[in-house]
Amino acid sequence: MNPPESYSNADAAALYALDALEADERAQFEQDLLDSTELEQAVREFEETAATLAYVAKPVPMAAALKERLWQRIATQSVGASSELLQLLDVPINQLKQKAAELSWSLLPGKSGVEVAPWQTEETSREAAFFARKIGAGLFPNHYHASGETVLVLDGDFVVDGQVYHPGEQVSAPGKTSHQPKSLTGCLLLCVSSMDDDILDV
Repeated sequence: MNPPESYSNADAAALYALDALEADERAQFEQDLLDSTELEQAVREFEETAATLAYVAKPVPMAAALKERLWQRIATQSVGASSELLQLLDVPINQLKQKAAELSWSLLPGKSGVEVAPWQTEETSREAAFFARKIGAGLFPNHYHASGETVLVLDGDFVVDGQVYHPGEQVSAPGKTSHQPKSLTGCLLLCVSSMDDDILDV
């Protein structure tokens, strides 16, 4: 394994469990994580330890002014897609998988091996509904969201920020953010996202 520069394996695992690695370090670490069961076990142990801290640490009250600013920010921030295309996420999974099999697929730029199949677009909101699939484990391209994105897992698993999502589960990302999801076994997804999203690393 080649951990991020200046970090030992244990340091990198701990920082990863705490979501404290920089984007490029996180991407490198996740790639190394796929090849090391020992590293994966270390991450799980650190995550379990971090989870227990919430129960042993003394609660600290949030200042009233800070809480008010936080709620105002949450109220104005859009998370996930917002167009009528979101109704497609309510279609039964079997029907969605059948529709995906009928469409034409193409590889995304780069070496991720991820394929996409466009389905529907909504010009007013500049959002598109498309299928994405990855055969086997690995990283998705690091990409930027111009606006919110919502993803429905149809098959396999989809990992975002350390959280594993399974068929029938949804995950959303706010606009003006970037991330690099992965899959542990391969997956089929239905995505509703901006037509102005951009792949950062090719």
